Amino acid sequence: MATATLDDLSTQMQAEPFSQKHSSITVNRRTDRGFYMRLVQFFTARLRNRLVHPKEEAPRGCPRLTPHKIIRRTCHVSERVVDDIYLYDVRPKRDKKRLTNKRIYYFCGGGWQSPPSSQHWQLAAKLARDVNTASTTIVSYPLAPNNPAPHSFPALLKLYRTLMRMAEENGDDVILAGDSSGGNIVLCLVLEALREDVARTDLSEVDIKRIPHPKAIMAICPSTDLTRSNPGIEKLKQFDPLLTPDFVKATAKAWKGDWDATDSRISPIFADISLLAKADIRVHGVTGGYDILSPDGITLREKLADTGVTGEWLHWEKQMHCFVLAWPYGMREGREGVGWIISVLKKE
Repeated sequence: MATATLDDLSTQMQAEPFSQKHSSITVNRRTDRGFYMRLVQFFTARLRNRLVHPKEEAPRGCPRLTPHKIIRRTCHVSERVVDDIYLYDVRPKRDKKRLTNKRIYYFCGGGWQSPPSSQHWQLAAKLARDVNTASTTIVSYPLAPNNPAPHSFPALLKLYRTLMRMAEENGDDVILAGDSSGGNIVLCLVLEALREDVARTDLSEVDIKRIPHPKAIMAICPSTDLTRSNPGIEKLKQFDPLLTPDFVKATAKAWKGDWDATDSRISPIFADISLLAKADIRVHGVTGGYDILSPDGITLREKLADTGVTGEWLHWEKQMHCFVLAWPYGMREGREGVGWIISVLKKE
C-alpha cells in the first residue's frame, strides 16, 4: 500500500467549521478505518491491561530518561536540565547545522504515571525531521502517584516561565505539544499562566500579547476534564479498545492529589478559555471517535470555537485513543494522522 503524501492527505480530509459558518476552529473529519487498524484494535482490547498500566511507580522528583535507541539512527539527542527538570533535545543528523527559530516542547502521555514510550520518542524524532526549522524537546516531567499535581504543577509552571523567557531572548517561536495526559498539562500550563498574568497586573488584551507565551498548542487526544463525569464516557466504553472508565478515573485520582477535580490547573475545560484568544494563541488538536476521552476533548473544542480561539482539529471516527502513535507500525491512520499534525505545525 502506497504511503499518502501530505497533498493526498489534504484532499482526503473534509475541512469544515465546527459550529457555524465562520467558526474560528476548522474541523477536519475522517470516517474511514482500514482492515489492519480493525485488527490492531481487536488485539489491543485483549491486551490493554498490559499496555496501559505503568510497570512500576516513578520515584519522587523528575525522572532521568534513556532515549530509545531506534531514534539514534536518524537523530541526535542531547540532555539538559532547566529548573531541575530534564529536557531532551532531538535534532536530525542530516541537518546538523540548520538554523532553527521554532521550538516544539513535547509532553508525552501515559496517564501522568509512565515515562515516554518508544512510540513517543519516534514521534518526537519525526517532528524534528519533518517540521522545517523546528527543534523538538521531550520534557521529562515528575510522575504520579508520588508526584501528584499539587507537587508537580508549580514546578512545571516555573519551568514554563523559564522556557518562555529563554525563547523570547533567543527570538524563538514556541509550540507546546502533548498527547493524552501530556495534552492536559500543556493546556493547563498555558491557561494558568494567562490567568496569573491577568490577575497580577489587570492587563489589557494588547498587554497580554506582550508577555511571552507559545504561538500555538497541539493537543493530541487530550484529557480535559478530571471529573470524568461526561455521559459520553459510558456510551463509548463498549467501543474503546484501550481505555476503560475505571482506568481513566484512577489516573485522574492519582494526578489530582488533594486538588478538586474541577480545578482549572488540572481540568482545562473549567479554565477561562477566552484568554487564549486574547493572547492570540492558536489551539490545534486531534480526537478519535472510539476514545472515551473524546467527548471531553470535543467539549473543549466547542469552548474554543465559542470564545474565538483559532485552530485546526482532526476528528477521526472509529479511531482509538492516541491512534497517531501507531504510525511506526505501518498503520495508515497513524501515518496520515501524523502527516496532518506535521502539516499544521509547518504553518506555525
